[in-house]
Amino acid sequence: MSPASQQEHEGGGRVSSASNSYGKDAFNSYAKGFLKPFKGKGELIRLRDELEEAARAARQEAIDMASQANGGLLKSTDLWLTPWGKSGIPARTLQWRDNRQRSMGLWLLEAFLSRDDISEAMRQSVIDLEVQRCVFNAKAATINWSIKRIGKALADIEHAVSFQR
Repeated sequence: MSPASQQEHEGGGRVSSASNSYGKDAFNSYAKGFLKPFKGKGELIRLRDELEEAARAARQEAIDMASQANGGLLKSTDLWLTPWGKSGIPARTLQWRDNRQRSMGLWLLEAFLSRDDISEAMRQSVIDLEVQRCVFNAKAATINWSIKRIGKALADIEHAVSFQR
């Protein structure tokens, strides 16, 4: 039995191999930084700098994923993927929008997938895209939270050091 059919057989559903390898590879480098003990401020600064570089790469990745989906799979639909985030957020997430850019939210995807005129192949492709979007958004959220938390820790360290004579 193939790994994909084994996963389906075990009730795991269908997940594309691209999203499996993407998820594993994308978080592997971050896990190394989180699993080692921090011995001082320098290691926190180094991890923050690595995460800021990852955030820059993730911003471009979001743009690339949205452009590829919007110009390909979603071109003939009323769905759109848009990189979104408040100003100052290191890594932006991908959000569903209507193609007129007036509405945003998961409900747009749900409405699209509930239509009867969507082919099963299109439905599955959009579901696979949603899985990729979820994995990407988890990565962006991890980067954003980690940068914010490291910034707080560095500020706390500076506050503690300010009491030195």
